[in-house]
Order: sequence, then C-alpha cells, then structure tokens
Amino acid sequence: MATVGKVITQTGNVESLSPRGRARQDSATNFDSSLDVSLVERDSQQHLGSREPAQEYWTETARRRTVEELRTLVRAIQSGITDQFQLTDLIFYARHPDLIGVPLTKDQQSLLDEWNAISALLVHPTLNEVGNILGANVMGGEVQGAEIQSAFERAAHSSLNLGKTLGDSGRFDQVIFQSVQSCPGLSPAILKGLLAQESNFDTRVINQYGYAGIAQFGREAAREVGLQVGVAGSEMDERLNPYKAIPAAARLLNLKAQRLGDLAFSRYGQPDGAEFWKFVLAAYNGGEGTIALAMGHAYRTGLARAREQGLVGYEAVSFARNHASRWENLRAGGEDSPLGLAAARYFPSLASSKYHEIANYPTAIVARSLRTRI
Repeated sequence: MATVGKVITQTGNVESLSPRGRARQDSATNFDSSLDVSLVERDSQQHLGSREPAQEYWTETARRRTVEELRTLVRAIQSGITDQFQLTDLIFYARHPDLIGVPLTKDQQSLLDEWNAISALLVHPTLNEVGNILGANVMGGEVQGAEIQSAFERAAHSSLNLGKTLGDSGRFDQVIFQSVQSCPGLSPAILKGLLAQESNFDTRVINQYGYAGIAQFGREAAREVGLQVGVAGSEMDERLNPYKAIPAAARLLNLKAQRLGDLAFSRYGQPDGAEFWKFVLAAYNGGEGTIALAMGHAYRTGLARAREQGLVGYEAVSFARNHASRWENLRAGGEDSPLGLAAARYFPSLASSKYHEIANYPTAIVARSLRTRI
C-alpha cells in the first residue's frame, strides 16, 4: 500500500502532509451541501443501520467517526482522488498518524486487516455509491480530475438523487429505493432487476424447489436475513410479503458481498464497478462458495498465462488477480470454464444447467438495470 501523506481534520477536511509532517489544507472546493449530506447520511446508515445495537463496536463514537470518514472520502473523491489505495491510506493514516511513512509488515496482521476492512467496507462501497450518483464508473476512470466537479454539480440537481423516482411508477419502487440502504453501493436499478429476474414481481410465486416470493428466497436464506417462514405459502411466510422480502433481498446481497470479500476478493482479486455486482449477484443465485471456487480456478489460469508471458512475482500476481476479477473470464469456456468446474463441484447432478443459469444470471440483471429507471 502506498503512503499518500494525507490526514483528516476533525472537521472532515482533506489535508496533505509536507515532508516535515506539517499539514496544509487542500484548495479543493466543497460540492453542493445537500448532495454531500444526503450521500453521507445514506452511506452511514448502510454501514451502521443494520447492526445490532448490542454490538460494542457500533457505539455512538464509532458512528460519528464513520460519518466523518465517509464525508472525507466523498470530499476527496470530489477533489479528484479516485484511486482506491490512496483513499484507503487516507482513512487508515488518519486513524494512525504515528504510522505515516512507516511501511507495514506481515507481523502487523491486525493493522493489515484493518486496512483491508477500510478498503472493503468504506472505500469500495463509497466509490460505487458515488458512481451511482454520478452515473459513471468512478473506479473505472470514466470521470477523472476536473470532470468530477462538474459531474457532482450535475448530479446535485438530479431528481433521482433528491429521492424522487423517475420513469415508470412501479409498484415497489419506493420500498426498493429504501431497501438499498442495507447494502452499501447497491443501485436501486440492480435490486429491481434482480426482482424482475427472479419472479417478474410476482409476490406469491413458489417454484418447484420451494423458493418463494418476489425475491425467491429459500427457507435457510430467508431465516438468515431475519424473515419468518413457518408453513410455506401461509400468511406467516414472510417471503411472500414484498415489503419484508425486498429489504431482506438487499440484506442478503450485502451478506454475499461481505462473504465474497473474505472468501475470494481478498485472495484472488477485487472486481470493480459493475463487475463487482456481477459477482455478488452470481453468489445470490449460486452461493458464495461456488463463486469463490470459480475465482480460484480463474486465478490459477491467470497465473499460468502470466508465466507464459514471462511475468513473475508481483506482475504475475497482479495479472492473475485482474484475470480472476472479470466475470467473463469465469464463464468463458463452457462447462470446462472456472465457473463450469465450480458448478460441477457444488451441483453435480445439475452441473450443466446450473452453469448456464449462474453464468447468465448477473449479466442479464446488470443489462436490465442499465435500461431501468427508478
């Protein structure tokens, strides 16, 4: 990780450190305050709102710190800093100013874990959320430097970002819009696309395998995100209540994202932008274990290709991680692809059909979301 030499003041401003360690304030202008407040409040709820009050970590002090860190991230992005490593360093070294300029070693595992947690739980979701607001892939470099300021100004006047719905007046648009607060960075359009893909918004459907409702929850997954099941199809089955099932679907996506971060992204590569959601959506359909195994196969394929090109060390690992974090590389090759091999492992009697289902599921939802306005 690179040291960018920046700190966060108590007011949330981004400051740079001179070689002697004295701070000077950046000249970046503040963007529209209403957009600033709405984004940070929404993200702080995403990071904090779903936690149990009894969990010690999520104290009021921690909540205030998270809000300030989110504000600082947004201001840094608005000033033109979009590199995920720089942004992670920005927060990490603000928490640990005594470590500025001191490289971390493998013996400092708790600090390395904290750095990775900041990247996964603060920086990536914030970049994704800003991208949703700006209508651009910020991590992919679609807007950079001075372009970001004008993009924020345009977004500040968008009725979508002021909480109003656009386009169709879908029956569940409002609950969808509210539900994405449970999953950092999730676009309402992607959640709506998932519901359309799963059930075409039929709230009472139960398929032959027992998956039920608008989000097609199985019994185990439903209970995992707080839904009561009882007798399938009865009035007690909350899977059939869209006003409970839609928020639960967003919570399940968040859970899948966290598990993929631990099982796969940290080991094999971190997908960005729309690619990130393809992996998470695939885990919603086929399970995070299947996707993690497929990424492992793709990573090893990437390493082999890197070595064929004469790459070694960091360059070979970087090549393999980039290869494994592209959804197309997991599904390319049919049943012999990384995803095909993983499907055969987890769904031996349905390997072929399950491969095709998982392979096409996230791409269909993402494509649908690009045409969806909510």
